[in-house]
Amino acid sequence: MKSKFIVFCFITFSFNVMAQKPILLDDIHYYVSDSSVREVAANYFRTFFKGRDMAEQMMNPLPFIDLISLRPNESTLNISSPEPLSGIKLAELRPSLRKKIKPSPSNPPMYGVRWVAFNTINIRKTVRKLLKAGYNFAAENFTLPTEPEVNAVAMYGFDYNIIVLVERPNMKNMKTEFGIDHLQLLVNNLEDNVKFYQTVLAAEIIDKTDRSTVLKIGNQRLVLSEPEALGLVREQVVQRNPKKFVANIDHLGFLYDEIEPAFYGAKANNYKVTVEPRQMMYNKKPTPYTYCIVMSPDNFQIELQQEERRTSARNIYKSIQK
Repeated sequence: MKSKFIVFCFITFSFNVMAQKPILLDDIHYYVSDSSVREVAANYFRTFFKGRDMAEQMMNPLPFIDLISLRPNESTLNISSPEPLSGIKLAELRPSLRKKIKPSPSNPPMYGVRWVAFNTINIRKTVRKLLKAGYNFAAENFTLPTEPEVNAVAMYGFDYNIIVLVERPNMKNMKTEFGIDHLQLLVNNLEDNVKFYQTVLAAEIIDKTDRSTVLKIGNQRLVLSEPEALGLVREQVVQRNPKKFVANIDHLGFLYDEIEPAFYGAKANNYKVTVEPRQMMYNKKPTPYTYCIVMSPDNFQIELQQEERRTSARNIYKSIQK
């Protein structure tokens, strides 16, 4: 009995000090306002960012999500609409049953992902193309909180989501014109959130400025900033409310070869787990996905994911483009 207790203590201690590192940020999941906007959003990434549709495994694929990749070995941009989904049971309150907040640039900022930034070697060329297509820019004088010297612009995409373009002239050797540069997260308490991402996802700190911290998780940079660093008034930032539906980035999914160690690590460090590891079912049949949901200190959803026979970024393109 004593030896079993010692083993248990050792395991618990290990989870407290050793975060489980994901393979990569696997998906950035947008919920759009309705099914018509889903096609607009998907075509936005296909047309202007040269995105390509990625295929799921043959085993029970999910037809209500578009998976779009801009650059090999990166996260996909996952797009789905809030309409009732037959054949699948969601862990959270269905988007279609929540109180819908109409998309508007005047809606107050909300804790979570503030924007996704895409890199390009020629920002003027890209801006001209987007202006010609009728897209509006969110800020004329836009400055990245941790890289004020870098050329960047912010614009409104579908559902008034903020999209940022970052000029990276040194990326000329990349095989694609665009890629995911970073994700900007708006957080209430920087220290608490940095600790969360370090503890649960083995985030590495690569830079710090006033009220902002740059993290690297797997293959991707995440910038965490308090409202003041983004020129926002703290009192005007709203908390995430599970009873309200706002068309934005609903969650980030991180791929593991095995999610249970990360799940136990989150539990051991007293982070809120809303869904313990379970296989996703569709039409009462198993899918390749096992997932777990952990909530950040700002109630932003982080999914720990594993998929049968896949331990790297998606690399199979759909043969027929929409």
